[in-house]
Amino acid sequence: MLSPASAFPYRRPGCPYCGHLIDHWPRDTNLQSCQLCLRPMVLLRWPTDWNGPKRLRGLLDVGFALYGLLTIGLVATFVVTGLSPHAFAKGFSVLLFIVGSVLAADGVLGLRTGMDKTGKRFRSGPGARVFAGGKLASGLAAILLLCVGLTL
Repeated sequence: MLSPASAFPYRRPGCPYCGHLIDHWPRDTNLQSCQLCLRPMVLLRWPTDWNGPKRLRGLLDVGFALYGLLTIGLVATFVVTGLSPHAFAKGFSVLLFIVGSVLAADGVLGLRTGMDKTGKRFRSGPGARVFAGGKLASGLAAILLLCVGLTL
């Protein structure tokens, strides 16, 4: 049974990555990792309402969404304000840090747990480790491109 300090008084939600049911979420934190797949989850709540969860998301998915929104903003700034190509390249290389760190973290966790989710497809076992290795390699490549872009 759920303890009184739980943020989920009515239903037990599952991990957005693997679906593992969450037993307890302390009220004083918005960040916790899944016990099965070790992926970080964030509980997005309204600042004034503490009666239950509003949205439970994977932190890595939030990172990808942030990367997408910032990339759209960078391209719009480039088009509207006439940002120089040099500044655009530097801004894009900084954005590569977000996607590179998310891919690298997902790759490391996938290698440790043997679970991978790409898109809506969930894999486990040796196939998941291969995909996790690919994510780790692409994350490291993105971080390398960040270093190259910052030296421009």
